[in-house]
Amino acid sequence: MAVRRRRTAEESRSLILDVAARRLRGQGLEGLNITGVAEEAGISHATLIHHFGSSGGMREALADKMTRDLIEDLVEAFDARVAPVELTRNVFSALAEGGHARLLAWRAVEGRGSQDVTAVATLFDRLLDTTQKALGADSRDHVKRVVYLVSIAAVGYGLAGKVLAQALGMAEDKIAQFPECMTEHIA
Repeated sequence: MAVRRRRTAEESRSLILDVAARRLRGQGLEGLNITGVAEEAGISHATLIHHFGSSGGMREALADKMTRDLIEDLVEAFDARVAPVELTRNVFSALAEGGHARLLAWRAVEGRGSQDVTAVATLFDRLLDTTQKALGADSRDHVKRVVYLVSIAAVGYGLAGKVLAQALGMAEDKIAQFPECMTEHIA
């Protein structure tokens, strides 16, 4: 008989969110069900409910975590002076390939906000500060518009980019070049 390891609340939450992120990447939103996540994490259904209240609560926590991680990665990349085109490519990749865009769309359709508005707002302020310095921009409003434009485009790309590109008759290589094209237009 296997010995169950006792985890702290934070370790359990982290494990659940890691499993949920993996399932989101592999199965989409359908993979974010309580039974499947609990089973894959090796925990009980009741434990997951205890930490998140519902599958919706788990999805919200996952969206917050993914958003925080993405913003922190962007701030670090700006601080490391990563080329703007690489930053844009990373945003598009994170939102499209990781399922983050679909999770954000679910949140928008359900009318749910961030569980941790203060933490996300603080991270966005850091991102805006770093972006403003990197761009040498005088106007904070201009930087907000740039961040908003890239974010909205990346979410749209993650949700319907391939379908729209196919409808427009765009070749695969042109679809893959979109983040670079967008960066050129913003510059």
